[in-house]
Amino acid sequence: MENGSKITIQQVADKAGVSIATVSRVLNNKNTVREDTRKQVLEVAEGMGFNASSSLADNTSRAILLCVPDLINPFNSSVIEGIQQSAHQNHYRVFILQSKEKYLDYGDYEEALKNHSFAGIILLTSIMNTELLELLTISCPIVMCSEYCDVNGVSFVSIDDVKSACRATEYLISLGCRKLALLNFSLQFRFARHREQGFDEALQKAGLEKNPDWIAHLSSIDYQLAYSNALHILSLPDPPDACFAVSDVYAVAMIHAAKKSGFRVPGDLSVIGFDNIDLASMTDPSITTMAQPGRMIGFQASELLIEKINNPRMAKKRIILNTELIVRESTARL
Repeated sequence: MENGSKITIQQVADKAGVSIATVSRVLNNKNTVREDTRKQVLEVAEGMGFNASSSLADNTSRAILLCVPDLINPFNSSVIEGIQQSAHQNHYRVFILQSKEKYLDYGDYEEALKNHSFAGIILLTSIMNTELLELLTISCPIVMCSEYCDVNGVSFVSIDDVKSACRATEYLISLGCRKLALLNFSLQFRFARHREQGFDEALQKAGLEKNPDWIAHLSSIDYQLAYSNALHILSLPDPPDACFAVSDVYAVAMIHAAKKSGFRVPGDLSVIGFDNIDLASMTDPSITTMAQPGRMIGFQASELLIEKINNPRMAKKRIILNTELIVRESTARL
């Protein structure tokens, strides 16, 4: 082993004259690599003292790295609280890294792992690059939390977003609503795609058409951004009579936009949110919402990571927790 230090995948790639993506494919036994390249990478890795079971993580450490996309979304607070509760009970410390629009390459994570002693990583952020996830699983115990990606070896804790969104939309339809708007997050995120899928399925079951003029895709969980889009939707010649918002923050924005536009909530417009953050019960009217167990999601993710730290060969686990429809004042029968 060179200089007695941990050998990184990047170092193997550099010495073999290939990309880290190629090293990843070789280490994950993918047959998309030429045989001569495969042999070369394996020989270099072996000569440097690196193998697929090598890890940049320190399994003697009592520190966990938690990567969050941002600290704006109130739902993340409950997830973080659950993670910290489990970590504390197991004598681990949690260090939070805000990774929004950063940490997009393997080298960023590799540098963090190499320079600091972390036993494992919890990803509350979304990583859509499956190759990056595969590289991370080689280097460190990983658990995805809430947002996830189906990659071999990556365990996760989440909810059934399709089923939950379908249930929320069906509830609006059961109240007699027929013109449904959707305030959604960017479709590059899995949860946003799945919640829109559930919304679409409910409309199709009821024989209702999806009006693209009533659909908004937003770049962040941001009140002002949602408020502006809600005002636009409600200003249309044919406005909706209900709205499914994929975040309670969006739901609050829609309610305020409705009041500004002269709509009664729920008299003229029923609004349902998602998450059941504290704000949902504090607004006027209080918000009907799909409650997801944020604290339990975080707690289970931490428990799963610690289990994986103690048993690196543990098989992938997929934990899906239940959601619940909480009916409050923002919805009523037309």
